[in-house]
Amino acid sequence: MKTINEAMGERLSRIRNEKQMDVNDMIELVYRKYPGLKKIDCDLVDVRASRLICSIEQDDAPVAALKRREEELLAERKKFIADNKIDPGFDKEKVHCDKCGDTGFTTSSDGRRVVCQACMKDALLEAYNESGMKDFSTFTLKSFDLNYYKNGDRRRMFDGLRKLMEGKTDKKLMLLSGGIQTGKTYLAVITCKYAAVQGMSSYYVKADSLMYLSHEEVQELKSYDIIIIDDYSAEVTLNNKTANTLHSLLEARLAAGLATVIVSTSPLEVLVADSDERIAGKLKNAGTL
Repeated sequence: MKTINEAMGERLSRIRNEKQMDVNDMIELVYRKYPGLKKIDCDLVDVRASRLICSIEQDDAPVAALKRREEELLAERKKFIADNKIDPGFDKEKVHCDKCGDTGFTTSSDGRRVVCQACMKDALLEAYNESGMKDFSTFTLKSFDLNYYKNGDRRRMFDGLRKLMEGKTDKKLMLLSGGIQTGKTYLAVITCKYAAVQGMSSYYVKADSLMYLSHEEVQELKSYDIIIIDDYSAEVTLNNKTANTLHSLLEARLAAGLATVIVSTSPLEVLVADSDERIAGKLKNAGTL
């Protein structure tokens, strides 16, 4: 399991290493071609080291002379670079992604902070695959149409899910219910992907797969920003391991005020009546979408 921030962190670390190697290579190239510049820079290092020693030893006598010498060397360096038409930023790291400035995030048209699509596509894909959505590569945000249903149900439900993940709802456990083949799974996966694009940790799982989660995975999911449990029915809680896992997750997530969504074809009253009593006790206070 890997969240979007973990996947991005690995890539940003690699970018930082690449930038450092690039600047080191450029400095070596320039110094080889212009040994005079290398000598100036070495002298600058020596002068600054001497000033630092004076500061540590509280010896102010040489400071004025050292400061003048540093200013002379800086002026000499500036002239040398200009005379030889050297890039003044040759010893500075260059930005790899102009769109996000190597931060991994940009701002969307509506002012939201979102993962940079220009340099973090691979990180997003890895996060999707590690978060239960490996089999849903065709479910993309780009193809998601909020107005697919003329009655506005998709837009209404997605708006409700977005408010939930943004902490703008009183209920942190919500039920998304509807008939068979009404697009609930599509909406659930899109919501998890949308959350990842916002930099949130999200996870999609089928209810009957809960029993296969390891103890470590369950512990991780207790702190995810949002998890969506699809294809839930009261019957899945007849399996003791599934019921125990679900109870453990809901208990911890409700206590922490984290967003959890149950997706089912059954209405809330049926799920409350027929589910394991530990689960039913939590579902009866759930909101509906």
